[in-house]
Amino acid sequence: MVAWLTQTLEMLKAVLLPPRYFAWQTVIYMSLFSWLMSLLARTVEAMAFTVGLLATISWICLALGVGWALEANKIRPFGVSIAPWVSGAILCLFLFGSWGGRWLQPALVSWPLVSFAVVAAPKLVSWDFNLKDPPGQVRQQLALLFCLSLLFSSWFQFYFRIQTWVRDYPSLVADSVENSAFVYRFPGQTVALPAGVNHLTVAEEMLREQVHNKPWPSVERWLLNLDGQRQAMERQVKSHMGLDPSLEDSLWRIDFQPLSNGNGYILKLWAIWSGPAANQSGYYLEKSCLLMPVSQGSLGAPEAAVPEASAPEAAAPGYATTQWGSLTCDLATPRQAGHPRDIQRTG
Repeated sequence: MVAWLTQTLEMLKAVLLPPRYFAWQTVIYMSLFSWLMSLLARTVEAMAFTVGLLATISWICLALGVGWALEANKIRPFGVSIAPWVSGAILCLFLFGSWGGRWLQPALVSWPLVSFAVVAAPKLVSWDFNLKDPPGQVRQQLALLFCLSLLFSSWFQFYFRIQTWVRDYPSLVADSVENSAFVYRFPGQTVALPAGVNHLTVAEEMLREQVHNKPWPSVERWLLNLDGQRQAMERQVKSHMGLDPSLEDSLWRIDFQPLSNGNGYILKLWAIWSGPAANQSGYYLEKSCLLMPVSQGSLGAPEAAVPEASAPEAAAPGYATTQWGSLTCDLATPRQAGHPRDIQRTG
C-alpha cells in the first residue's frame, strides 16, 4: 500500500511539477495565478484597469502554455501541428468573447490570422523585441501559411455573408440551387416559401374587397382603369408589408392582368421577383382567380342574402336580374421562369 502511494505521488509530481523553470507547466501556473489574482482584485473592488490587466495576462499565458504543451508532447493528429490553432482559438475567445452579443463571427474570421501570428511572431521577433531576419526557407513557409490563413478566413467570412443574405432575403433559399457551386440543399430539407406568396395573399385580399359581392357593372368599370388599379394595388401591398418590413420587399412587384373567359374574367395575379435568381431571366409567382357574374337573390330572397350596400338595388323591380361579382382564387402559386409580360407577348 505504501509503495503504491509512493508511486502515485511520484507520478503526480512528475506531471504537476515542471522539470525545469522554463516549461509549459510554469506558464499554465502563471495563468492560473493571474486569474486568481484578478478574482481577488475584483473582490476587493480594485481598479478596472488592474482587473483587466491581470485577466489579460491570464489569457495570454493560458494560450502560450496550452500551445507549448501540445507541441512538447507531440500531439499532432494526422501529422499536423495543432498547437498554433489551439492557441489562436484561445486568444480569439478572449479578444472577442468579452464583447458579448454576436461575437462568434468576428472570432472565427480572425482565428486563422491570429493563429498565423502565433506561428510567425517567434520567427520574426526576438525575446528582446528586435526584428529577426529568418532564412529564405522559413520566409517561404510563412508566406505560404499566411496565404492559407487568408483563404480560411475568407471561407469563414463567405459563409457568414451567405447566412446574412439568407436571413435578409429568405426568397433566395426558396430558389433552385442545383447549379450552385457553393450552396447545397440536403435531401429532404424543407424549402421555405418565397416571400412573394405573402404579397400575393395580401393582393388577393385587396382584390376581393374591390370586386367580390359588388354589382357587376361597377366591377366592369373597375376593370376599365387597369393602370390605375395596378398602381393602387402596388401601393396598398407595399403599405401593408411595411407593417412587418423586410429588406427584400423592394425586390417584389405586384401586377395583374384580366383575361376574358365567357361572361367573366380570369385574373392573373403576379408577384414578380427582381432580385438575383438561378434563372437568368428571373421568375415570378402566379395566382389564378376566376371573376364571374352571378345572381345573388330574388324578390323572395331572405334579407340576409343581400349585401347591405345593395339595399336600393334589392328594392328595385328588376332585382331578380341583378348580377354580382364572385371571385374565387386558387391556393397554388406556381413558380414561372421569365417575366409574365414577355411570356404574354411571345404567346
